[in-house]
Amino acid sequence: MAEENSIENLEDENDEHSRHRRERRDLQSTIQQLKKSVNKNDKARKKKVDSEIKELEDAFAKRWQHFDPNAAPEPVISNSTEVCTEDKQHVSRKARRQANKEKRYNEAHADDVEIDYENQPETIRRRNESSSIDTQLAARGLKVHSIPSDGNCLFASIVDQTSDLTIRQLRQMIAEYLQQHKTEYEPFIETDFNVYCEKLAKENVWGGQIELEICAKILQRSIEVIQGNGNELIRVNASNTTQTPIVLTYHRYLYANGEHYNSTREKTEDQQEDEE
Repeated sequence: MAEENSIENLEDENDEHSRHRRERRDLQSTIQQLKKSVNKNDKARKKKVDSEIKELEDAFAKRWQHFDPNAAPEPVISNSTEVCTEDKQHVSRKARRQANKEKRYNEAHADDVEIDYENQPETIRRRNESSSIDTQLAARGLKVHSIPSDGNCLFASIVDQTSDLTIRQLRQMIAEYLQQHKTEYEPFIETDFNVYCEKLAKENVWGGQIELEICAKILQRSIEVIQGNGNELIRVNASNTTQTPIVLTYHRYLYANGEHYNSTREKTEDQQEDEE
């Protein structure tokens, strides 16, 4: 009887470790999906998602505060001086089967584990982001066309794929559109609205989601922004258009002075053949 109780206790401890790993994987998957749902320029949504993630993590930590994931399950030793060899072999086989089962599961769900890009070394973040963007572009027969990092990158990238505008003209058109639709856009501008519009038209201030949406409306062309590190493609659709979309790339880690947009170009046949 003592030997049977030892085996049951060991199985319970193994089950607790398995439940902990399973719940942690589920939590990581949920957090990953929440992060993917956030547009990098949507600060309100990001703040809300960050709050939801913290609540999930706090609930998980409280639920498992008694548990040490690094502690290996220890078999309960019976009162008898020896455990028969047959029972030892039974426990050993059961542990091996459990370990093999977990190994197969982890291999099958390796892609489900969240990668913490934020806490990776800078060089690795930069390399992974560039590789991810290049892979997405290659699938579409495109390549990055570098744009200077001078505060005009978003507007310069869009102008690069249009034929009859200058950067300053595009900025002026966006500022005028904002002024004409002040009621619609003012709630999303964190600074003084009129000052924002004036700087947007005359200075090299950065553009974001609002400017992307207005560009699509003004130019009557949809805009797609390819991101790296598992972030989903951003689409800003323009109504009643048959033109091909403007395709940009968004780089969060590539440049030392912060976020950056680049333009894209079609690859030549020779370039595509070289890759094949």
